[in-house]
Amino acid sequence: MAKVTLTNVTKRFGDVVAVNNASLEIKDKEFLILVGPSGCGKTTTLRMVAGLEEITEGTIEIGDTVVNDIPPKDRDIAMVFQNYALYPHMDVYNNMAFGLKLRKFPKEEIDRRVNEAAEILGIKNLLDRKPKQLSGGQRQRVALGRAIVREPKVFLMDEPLSNLDAKLRVQMRTELSKLHDRLQTTMIYVTHDQVEAMTMGDRIVVMRDGLIQQVDTPLNLYNNPANMFVAGFIGSPAMNFLDAKLVKEGETYYLEGNGDFKIAIPANKVEENPAIKEYVGKEVVFGIRPEDLEDASVVEKPVTADNSYMASVEVVEPMGSEIYLYLTVNEHSMIARVDAHSTAKVGDNVKLYVNTNNLHVFDAETELAII
Repeated sequence: MAKVTLTNVTKRFGDVVAVNNASLEIKDKEFLILVGPSGCGKTTTLRMVAGLEEITEGTIEIGDTVVNDIPPKDRDIAMVFQNYALYPHMDVYNNMAFGLKLRKFPKEEIDRRVNEAAEILGIKNLLDRKPKQLSGGQRQRVALGRAIVREPKVFLMDEPLSNLDAKLRVQMRTELSKLHDRLQTTMIYVTHDQVEAMTMGDRIVVMRDGLIQQVDTPLNLYNNPANMFVAGFIGSPAMNFLDAKLVKEGETYYLEGNGDFKIAIPANKVEENPAIKEYVGKEVVFGIRPEDLEDASVVEKPVTADNSYMASVEVVEPMGSEIYLYLTVNEHSMIARVDAHSTAKVGDNVKLYVNTNNLHVFDAETELAII
């Protein structure tokens, strides 16, 4: 077990900067998730920790050792790849044992480690099968088993669940979280799936265009995004954004949108974020999550002109326990997750109740969070 520290790490491929001045400390035994859209630099970051990519600038430490010039095989890490990378001619036992055999481990020790890992992963009955005889989920477990038997300081996982079907992915997310609790090893996990990130990580690193945008716990990322990119990336469906102008009437601050809405900002929000006062008369971006919008006709809360606005329904998606309404407000598209009792239909103009306690406000130019 070991902490992993990245200090001002940059990776260039010619003129392309894949990772830009990334600094990050991954704690001992932490389950850290790197998340972001394709091409954001998350896999390159992981590969630099593994030693599969050379660092252009900066340092990487595993434990107290700078590993910049240490080859991958001597870094005491184990990597699980997206495509599993199993040897097709070997059975499961030998796939898992191969790395240990290369390192000349005693046969008894290899046997113990392989059987222990197979027990943990529930694949003891598959040890004599070849990879082509296994399902996707079983192959994934074998790839994990091959990493576990190494007993490394750090596990590195590059989108290991992306080839599985939806139901199996949910199951394997749970299995991986339980595995981390059991092994108590540092894990760095790359995914583009923010649901995966939210449900598994102790902390999440959100990346975009090679830059780290925010590092925090899943709940803090969700409730207090640093900027519009993080706000829109974390959460499913994504946060809604509406152009607005900040106005003040008496002691109350409002988000006003071209006559379509005039939402009051709660006084406690203003007190907690006094910087908002500097934006009076300026253009801002009003952010609200789909779950903080409700069909006013079925909500059991006081609906006023200060906490509601009208929207036109484009698509209705019944989801069983709730309904997704795809709407437009002044040519802005948005989504509301409303109660299943809503009777809204395509073409209706519905009044939406806004949970103003959870509203967000962003600087229109820098896209940084103000509230």
